[in-house]
Amino acid sequence: MKSRQLIILSAIALFVLLFVQYIFITDTYITKQKQFDSHFGNLVKEGMVAFNSLDFKYDFDSVLFLLDNKAVEFMFSQPDSLSRTPGMVFHEILNHYREPEFFIRDYIHKAGEDPKFTYHIQIEELYLVDIGYEEQVYPDTVMLPGAPRRALLAGTFTHERNFFRISYGIYIDFVNRSRLILREMWLIFVMELFTLSLVFTVFIFTFRNMLRQKRLSEMKTDFINNMTHELKTPLSTISVASSALGNPVIFNETEKVTELSGLIKKQNRHLSELIDRILDINIWERDQVRLRPEHIAVEAWIQELVKLFQINQGEAPVSIELETDLRHESHLLDEVHMSTVINNLLSNAVKYGNEPCRIEIEVKDTHEELCIEVTDNGPGIRREELRHLFEKFYRGAESKHRVIRGLGLGLYYVKQIVEAHHGTVSVRSTPGKGCTFTIKIPIENGLTTG
Repeated sequence: MKSRQLIILSAIALFVLLFVQYIFITDTYITKQKQFDSHFGNLVKEGMVAFNSLDFKYDFDSVLFLLDNKAVEFMFSQPDSLSRTPGMVFHEILNHYREPEFFIRDYIHKAGEDPKFTYHIQIEELYLVDIGYEEQVYPDTVMLPGAPRRALLAGTFTHERNFFRISYGIYIDFVNRSRLILREMWLIFVMELFTLSLVFTVFIFTFRNMLRQKRLSEMKTDFINNMTHELKTPLSTISVASSALGNPVIFNETEKVTELSGLIKKQNRHLSELIDRILDINIWERDQVRLRPEHIAVEAWIQELVKLFQINQGEAPVSIELETDLRHESHLLDEVHMSTVINNLLSNAVKYGNEPCRIEIEVKDTHEELCIEVTDNGPGIRREELRHLFEKFYRGAESKHRVIRGLGLGLYYVKQIVEAHHGTVSVRSTPGKGCTFTIKIPIENGLTTG
């Protein structure tokens, strides 16, 4: 199965898991709500029954007496002269009578619970009555404030007096209901969060590893193709030259024999260098190359390197501008490995530089570090390639586009050697304007001469 299909299936599975977890938490919350409503609903109803069983409720008798008087006033008043409806007046009077609220609050507290709640009266029907007279005055055109939707019913009551008949309900609304339910679910939330975090972590690591494996596979294939090409060229040349030397006719042509012999030696040396570079990397990974640092006069060393590099380029037009600003006479470096590092950077500058190739080298130091910068006039490096530049076998799009020979090991080697000196190597680039490699090695790098 392809990587993309695995990623899609994994994403779908993760989405399904999230949906299932959401359903589970929602169902759990609803169940907890029902348990809460059942528990506290029974408590408030029991408290209301206990309140109604009290023998003396003089305050409520006075409330009913007041309501009866108000009913008489409404029956014998002109509707236009009234600023409030009967329902509004009755609702206000009943709400001022708070004995049931205090009793229920105390009853719940004695039951071992201490939630906060609000008290509500909701009138269902109101009639004004007299002998041979009955008029429904509520519900009317002005609706009274009702109890909140999630409030619990404590009890319903109907009272009929001389001049009115009323039906209403008493409701209790627990304002911290959601917080209490969520507090009971804290362990579930912790477990769900841990599970989802674990799954997300595994998914991210798996996804990242898949991408890494895919990229490594592509780099491996690219390396094998490049290696095959690199080995094929000198082997083909050696084969042709050897066949020519096998011809008896050529023995009398001393110059031709010398030329073919030199060609074979040159290609043989090239093969040896290729194999040595691969072996150097393998040795590095297995045993870590042991540096042999010594105090090097950096200015003379870098000048000699540049001179030899230009000689090796033959007739190739390479312009190298060297600028030094050194305060210390010498620095502690492994001359062999650091020479290879500089040569690798110069070789890359020649490979990728535009014609005519121009290279700028700046060497300077401070009290804290030695800094070497190599700048070329090539096409530059794209931003998305910069973070992979020092990885083993990595070769950028430009090298593939221009069919530039190489194994993708040079910059990897540069990074390893510089870090072995406890230094850093970085690159900055502007597409179309070349790039600059910067090596910084601390003066106090912990290395000692051996």
